[in-house]
Amino acid sequence: MKQKGKQFKIKIEKLVYGGKGLGRLNGRAVFVPQVAPGDVVIVEETSRKSGYSEAEVVRYLERSKYRTTPRCPYFGRCGGCDWQHIDYESQVRFKRDILEENLQKIGKIKRPNIEEVIPSSSPWYYRNRAQLKVRNGKVGFFAKGSHNVVDIDRCYLLKEDIHDIMPKLKELLKELPSEPSDFHIYSSSKGEVLLKIVYSGRFKRINLTLERVREILNLNVVGFGIYKTGGDGYPERIKFFGRDFTYEVIDKFKFRVSADSFFQVNRFQVGNLINRVSRAAMEQQYMLAGDLYCGVGTLTIPVGRYVHRAFGVEASFSAVSDALYNKDINGLRNITFYCRQTEEALSIVKDYNPDLVIVDPPRSGLNQRVVRELSQIPRLRKIVYVSCNPSTLARDIALFHQFGIDMEKVKLIDMFPQTYHIEAIAYLRKVK
Repeated sequence: MKQKGKQFKIKIEKLVYGGKGLGRLNGRAVFVPQVAPGDVVIVEETSRKSGYSEAEVVRYLERSKYRTTPRCPYFGRCGGCDWQHIDYESQVRFKRDILEENLQKIGKIKRPNIEEVIPSSSPWYYRNRAQLKVRNGKVGFFAKGSHNVVDIDRCYLLKEDIHDIMPKLKELLKELPSEPSDFHIYSSSKGEVLLKIVYSGRFKRINLTLERVREILNLNVVGFGIYKTGGDGYPERIKFFGRDFTYEVIDKFKFRVSADSFFQVNRFQVGNLINRVSRAAMEQQYMLAGDLYCGVGTLTIPVGRYVHRAFGVEASFSAVSDALYNKDINGLRNITFYCRQTEEALSIVKDYNPDLVIVDPPRSGLNQRVVRELSQIPRLRKIVYVSCNPSTLARDIALFHQFGIDMEKVKLIDMFPQTYHIEAIAYLRKVK
């Protein structure tokens, strides 16, 4: 039987990166999930660490003015969302505060210039893809902080055509000879659906046809694949049925996106991201732009329109194949793409000696060597850093400063409504 912790009263001061609210007890920080600034709550301590405590709400004494009724019946159990209990306008404002605090405390910038905040035009139905977990006939997402699957019927973050796909996937499960660990689903702007059926262990041969999968899911499934989780944790393709790619059309650009490639998840914001990064290339006459972690060329190709030459480097073979195809269908001959890991990518960047560099790294950010070597490119004038983690962004900005590169401004673009995740575009300039 779980031992009860100490109970006490606190007022929630603010939200922190990670989604929890911060209150204090005699100066000690207390982190509480699913609260809002202004809530006065009785909490129970669930764990005590050096310098802070974790706690859960026992009851509310006063409710915050920022609160709203969560739309989803699974909110609080499902780990997919953090802030459905807070109105969307306030969510965006709190994200701005968190970004500013990270840039001040970690990035050592006294008054960071957050030039623009771009909310999602819809805080619902924005995601074009999902990785749904499967356990003992349940289909859904993991509960927060665990590997228990919360069985759900719909998700209001997913595009309209796939938001209620879970019951249909349960029907599909009945025709599979062994249970997979995941379903990965992706629906393009044209409503073409790609499905991955992912196994983590041994599995039996599957005799499903594409027509049958379409019939069960009642969707325009153009292709589906059988995958097995590899040693690195990424799914490895075993077999694919039908077409393994679809197309995304964003403004005047067209992108082929294969089943094993990545594309931005918020269909309402990808155009804004392209626009804000491209503007940096238009501000001055740049001769050569380099794009690290370039994916399918989502940013390289638009930027390529405004510079003399451009190149992109990406570790994923599938993404680079798409990028090479995408430069042709967009009529750009001044762009080259390379499939390289980060270490080799640096030598390519040094050989090219670009004056504009774009980076869009994973959540872990850049490492010290990447920062140092980018800073030492002789012709470098500007870096555009697209980040999905304000903590590692701020850390890297502080590092760049040590090498004579300063942040001019930053824009917050809300890619992930209802969650604590923060996307930002930082513009860095080499100080002469």
